[in-house]
Amino acid sequence: MRFQKIFAGILLTCAFGIGEAAVPKSEVVTLPSDVNLGGGDVVGSQLIAATYNAGNGPGIWIVADGGFRLYHNGALLAEENQAGRVRFIPMTFLPGENAISVVGVNGSGAPGVLVQIDDLDKSYYSGSSWKAKPSVGNANWKQKGRDLSQWGAATELSYANSKMPSGGALNGFAKNTQAKWIWSGSESDKNAVLLFNLNIQAEGFGAVTTGGDKGKIVIAKDSLEVRKYLQSNDAVTILIPEGTYDFRQFRNAATEAKKANRTWCKTTCSEKNAVTGKTNTFYRIAFEANSCQSLGESNLQIVQESENLKKWDNWITIKANKSLIGMGRGANLRGASLNNRAYEGGHNNIYRNLAIYDVNPHLIEAGDGLETSGNKDSHIKNFWADHVSYKWISDGLDMEFVDNATISFLDFDGANEYNCWGTDPYMSLVEDAHLTFANNYWHNTYGRVPKVTGENDGSQVHLYNQFVDGNRFFIAGANGHSANAKAYVRYENSYIKNGKGYLAEWGDNGYVYFSGITLDNTSKQHRYNGSVQSGIPQAETFTPKYSFVKRDVASLPNELPNITGVGGRYGKMPSYDQAFGQSNQAASVSVSVSNAKVSLGDEVTLSATAKDNDGSVQKVDFYVGNTLVGSVNSAPYQVKVSGLEAGEYSAVAVATDNSNLTQMSGFVTFSVEGESYPSIAKCGGGSSSQAITLGEAITDFCYTWTGAETVIAEGFPKGILTEIDNENRKISISGTPTEAGSFSFRVTATANDSTFKKSGKIVVTDPNASSSSSEISSSSSATDTIPEAILRQLRLSHNAAVFYRAFDLQGRPIYAGKQKPKLQNVRAIIVEYSAQGVRRIIP
Repeated sequence: MRFQKIFAGILLTCAFGIGEAAVPKSEVVTLPSDVNLGGGDVVGSQLIAATYNAGNGPGIWIVADGGFRLYHNGALLAEENQAGRVRFIPMTFLPGENAISVVGVNGSGAPGVLVQIDDLDKSYYSGSSWKAKPSVGNANWKQKGRDLSQWGAATELSYANSKMPSGGALNGFAKNTQAKWIWSGSESDKNAVLLFNLNIQAEGFGAVTTGGDKGKIVIAKDSLEVRKYLQSNDAVTILIPEGTYDFRQFRNAATEAKKANRTWCKTTCSEKNAVTGKTNTFYRIAFEANSCQSLGESNLQIVQESENLKKWDNWITIKANKSLIGMGRGANLRGASLNNRAYEGGHNNIYRNLAIYDVNPHLIEAGDGLETSGNKDSHIKNFWADHVSYKWISDGLDMEFVDNATISFLDFDGANEYNCWGTDPYMSLVEDAHLTFANNYWHNTYGRVPKVTGENDGSQVHLYNQFVDGNRFFIAGANGHSANAKAYVRYENSYIKNGKGYLAEWGDNGYVYFSGITLDNTSKQHRYNGSVQSGIPQAETFTPKYSFVKRDVASLPNELPNITGVGGRYGKMPSYDQAFGQSNQAASVSVSVSNAKVSLGDEVTLSATAKDNDGSVQKVDFYVGNTLVGSVNSAPYQVKVSGLEAGEYSAVAVATDNSNLTQMSGFVTFSVEGESYPSIAKCGGGSSSQAITLGEAITDFCYTWTGAETVIAEGFPKGILTEIDNENRKISISGTPTEAGSFSFRVTATANDSTFKKSGKIVVTDPNASSSSSEISSSSSATDTIPEAILRQLRLSHNAAVFYRAFDLQGRPIYAGKQKPKLQNVRAIIVEYSAQGVRRIIP
C-alpha cells in the first residue's frame, strides 16, 4: 500500500478528458470565528461591479501569506483562506470616506497582507500609512467614522513585493505595484487588523460638498429611476450601473418655442464645418415671439412648425443632497440636461464618473448638460462635478449663482460635426460664483474656457492644472458689472496649446491673472476693453484660502487626457450612436466539494454552479490551492481529483463568459486524512552524476518531493547552490564548484517516521594538480599495477605535509585534495603524499 500512496500525480476526470497535474501542498488557514474579527459576516456589497477583469477598472487587489477578510464601509467584499491566492474586487468608490479594512490571518511561516487600491485617476498602496492592531474588542473598526487616533502605524515587512514572505512565488498581482507587505508590530501575531481611509473629496471651493453621503444608497436601473431619485426629498447616493442610457425626449422645437413665446431662427453657416467639410444650418433661439430681430443678425429666417426641427434634451431639476455616481468605468447619459436650481433647493450635489452628451448639438442655446441656476438672492451652495466627459452640448457648462463649487477631472471636447465651425460655440459661462476648476482637459473649444461675469455679488474663479488644446477665440474672459461685482479669474500652473485667438478678453471690473503657464503655439495677446494688447495678463487677483496640489506643467499634455473624464484612466467618451444598455456582467459562480473529509487515496469531486444572465458561460476552471486542476467547457461543471497528500486544501472555481469576463468563486475547504509517505523525483536537464573540471559550472538539475515534513540536501561541493522552494516543493541545484574531489550527495525527505532518499555524485577535477593528460599513458587495459606514467607524476611530489591524489586505471587524475577521498564503485589508485614525497599508494 505504501507505494500506491506516494505518487505525486493528480488524476483529473472532466468534460474534455483525463489528465495529470501535481498539486503542491500549500498553506491553508482557518479564518477566525470571533464576531469582532468578522466571524459570521456574509460577502456582499452594492458597490461591486463585475463588468471588467482585474486591472481594467477601479477596484482592490489583495493577497495574504495566510488568509484575510476585506471590508469596505463595513461590508465584507471578499475573504480568503489560501496563502498566495490573489483576488481582485471590481469596485465603485464613493465620494467621502471609504473605510478599507482587512483582517489578516497568519498561519505557519511569515505573515503579510499586500493591497493595492485603484481609483479613477490614481492608486493607493499598503504601507506605513495604514493603521494596525493585533487584536480588537469590538467590530467598530470596519465602519465609517471610526476613530483611528488610538491605532499605530502598520509595519512594513522586509520582504519583496514580487514574492511571498514565506519565499514562494507570487503570481497574478498588479504589475509594477508599489504596495508593501504589512502586518502588526510583531510577525508572531496570529491576526492583524489593518485599516486605511480613502477619502475622495473635491479640492478647492467645493471641498465641503458631501452630496448624498448621509442617506441611503440606491441603484437606478434606467433613466426614469435616475429622475425619480434626483427629484426625491431624501439624501441619497444614486448608483448608475456601468453602461449607456437614453434620456432623450423628442419634440418639435418650433412648437415648443411657440408655446413659450420664443422663436427658432435659422441661416446658413458662414463657413464649412471643420470636422465634416460640409456647410451646416445655423439654428438659434430668439427670446421673442414670431421674430428674429433681437438676435441682431441679417438673413435670419423663422423656423416653421412644419419643418419638424427636433430637439431632445431631457431637462431634469434636482433636489438637495444627491450623489449621482456612474459605477465601474462609468455611466453614459445621452440627452440628459441636469439642472440644480436654487428655488427648488438644488444644493449640495455631486456628479461623478459620468459621460453627459448629445444635448441638441445641432442647436444653439438649447440646453446645458450640467448647470447651476440661482439668483442674486439665493445662490446654490456646494457643488462638485468630477470625472465627467462632456461633448455635443448645445449651451455648454453654465455655473450661475453658485458658491463652494469645484469641477475636476473634466474632459470637455468641443468638437461638433452637427453645428457651424466644427465646434460648440459655448463652453462654460460662470456668473456670480466661487468656483474651482482643477485638473481639467479642454480641447477643440471655440472660447470661454471659461467666461466669468460678476452681475450682483461678483465671481472668484480659480483654475489650475488645466490642459487646453485647440481654442478659436479667447481662453479666459472676465467682465464685472460694477466695483461691487468684480469678476476675478486666477489661471495658474497650466498648459495651453494651439490657442489661435486671445489669452483673455476682459474689461472694467474684470480681472484675469495668468501664472506658471506654458504657451505652445499660442498667441501671447489679450484684449482689454476691445483694445488688443501684447503680453500675458497679470491683473489684480484673489488668493485662494485652500491648499491644492500643482502637477508638473510639462507633463499635463500627456497626463490629463489619460485620467480625465468618464472612467478616468479606464474609460472613454462614448461614440455618438453608441448602443444603449448596461455593460456585460461576469457570470456568477460558486463551488462545492463532494466530501469535506476524505481518506488518503480517495477521490475528491469539485462541482461548480455557474450562470451568466447576459450571455453564456464558456468554461469553468478549478483550482486547488493555486494550482489549476481542471477546466470544463459545459455543464455539469465538475472535476475529480485524486492522489492528494494528507492535509488541508482550499479550492475555488473561476468562470469565464462569452465576453472573456472572469469571476472567482468563494473558497471551499476540505481535508485529506491519513499518513502520507515521502517521495522524491528527479527533474531538470542535468544529470545527477556529473564529472566536470574545477571552475566549470554544473548542468542545472532539480528534485521535487511530495508527502514530506522535512527535506534536506547535503554532500554537495562548495560553490554549489541548493535552492529550496517549499511552496512548489522543489530543490534547484546549480552553480560552479570551488573545490575538487568526488562528492556523493543526498536529498532526503522525511515524514511520519518514513524516509525517502535520492543520491548522486559530482566529480570535480583540478586541472592544475597534475601535468597534462598527454603525459599519461592512454592504455585502456585494466591492471592492478601502477603505470610508469603515473609513477613519473608521483615523483613530482606535492609540497603539502599531507596531500591526496586519485587516478583511474588509465592514469587520468580524478581527485586532488587534503582529505582522503572515499570513492565508491570506482576502480582507482589513491596516492598519499608527505612533505618528503609519496608516502603510500592505496589500490
